[in-house]
Amino acid sequence: MKNSAFSLIEVVIALGIFAFCIVGIVGLLPIAANSAKSVSQETNANNIAESIAGMWQVASNNSTITSANNFPITNLVIQTTPLRTNYFNEFGQATDSNSAALRMEYEVTSNNYFSVNMTFYWPANAPTNSPTLNKRTFNYIFDK
Repeated sequence: MKNSAFSLIEVVIALGIFAFCIVGIVGLLPIAANSAKSVSQETNANNIAESIAGMWQVASNNSTITSANNFPITNLVIQTTPLRTNYFNEFGQATDSNSAALRMEYEVTSNNYFSVNMTFYWPANAPTNSPTLNKRTFNYIFDK
């Protein structure tokens, strides 16, 4: 009667292929985590921009817009100064620059309408020439 079994060489080759696959999968985990974090930050930027744009739409001229935790977002006024900056945490709440996940720079200009340009950057404290800096820009026009 013949016994059927795996030889030692077959087991070693199978373990080698398995280890190669596991190393490849583990190597992709940081890339997947960074992508998920970036998508989350972009979603936060979109939600914040839509929320602020909604507040600006219903605000009267020269009124102060504040977030839910009473951080001032902006005055809806014509700007001649450089961009203004606000910071937000990973939950989309306005915060200081030390605990920020997103940085928003914005400007408001006016002709016969208000034009609001918001640019979000993440990570918030990365220099503007950093290769890891992500950016998303939103432009809104309001009749006032």
